[in-house]
This record gives sequence, C-alpha cells and structure tokens, in this order.
Amino acid sequence: MYQVIISINNNEDVIVLPAVPSDIGPQIPQNNGTYEGLSRDYNTLGTMGLWEMTISSFFPVGKRYSFMPADALEDGWQYVSFFERNRPRMLPFRIIILDSHGVCRLNSPCSVDSFSWTVKRNGDIAYSLTLREYRFISGVK
Repeated sequence: MYQVIISINNNEDVIVLPAVPSDIGPQIPQNNGTYEGLSRDYNTLGTMGLWEMTISSFFPVGKRYSFMPADALEDGWQYVSFFERNRPRMLPFRIIILDSHGVCRLNSPCSVDSFSWTVKRNGDIAYSLTLREYRFISGVK
C-alpha cells in the first residue's frame, strides 16, 4: 500500500493521507512543437513540462479504517483545515509518495491548484485535490 505525505514550509505542518487511491501518479507533459516545412511538418523535442496530479479520495470522520496508515488522522476536518489554512500562505507544498516498501517514488514541491470537498452520507468527507509541480527559481537577485 502506498503512502502519501503532504507538508508545507519545511515540515512545519504535515499530514498523511488516510486513503490513497489505487491509481496514483503524476502526468508529465513534454513541450514538443510542430513546425511546418516546405514539403512536410517536423516535430521538435522540447523541455519537460510541469507534472500535474489529481487525487480523489475521502477523509474519515470519527473512525479509523483498517487500511489507514498509523500516522493518518481520524478527524477528516483536520485535513480540510490543513488545506484551507495553508493555501492562502502562498508557500509551496511538498508531496512525498512512498511505495509499500517505504521507497520514495516522488518527493517534490508543488502547488495546490484546486481543493474541493463534500460531506458524504456516512459523514466522511469526499475530496478532490489537484497538485502541480513547483520549480524554485535559482539565481534570481
């Protein structure tokens, strides 16, 4: 089972997602181009674009499911508060994805481009979270 950890500001605030979807991973575009020649079109290879990932799952409210990681919270409202409290700070988040053996498969700064939630009939909170790679600009004075 994979584990997803999201933090902000060098681990000032950290959460472990309680339920990780079975299919998770970034979409990584490449900025290729097409140029028209006199007799045919040409494809040019461009730079790698920013990865993007959408996670749709749920936060439990008042219960612990057997599949939840030990560090996951039972109060789904704390997850909602984490995103609503930290998004306006205009700081990059960090996502870490660990595989079932604890091997890090992704460790990257990112932005939270969208976060939406709804309360399910059983009281848990369904959510959708869209993350996009954040690249620090180096050498800017």
